[in-house]
Amino acid sequence: MQLAEDMGLKVERRPVPEEELATFEEAGACGTAAVISPIERIDDLENGKSYVISKDGKPGPICTKLYNKLRGIQYGDEPDTHGWVTIVE
Repeated sequence: MQLAEDMGLKVERRPVPEEELATFEEAGACGTAAVISPIERIDDLENGKSYVISKDGKPGPICTKLYNKLRGIQYGDEPDTHGWVTIVE
């Protein structure tokens, strides 16, 4: 979320109504592993609906940019402006 804000993207943390899923151009899952995993589709098994988010099965440009920025920070290729990286010797 912080990297997205740093890139000038609008960031929200809220429940997403199912009706809104059909409007998504990209979606990604983030977790404690500190990486973003693109979401190809979301299935509603109870109602037999499937919301395809990635039409070609590949990450979109925003997910790709966020992933590359985070990995760049982790590998020292990008500045760590938030003090996230600790070097262990």
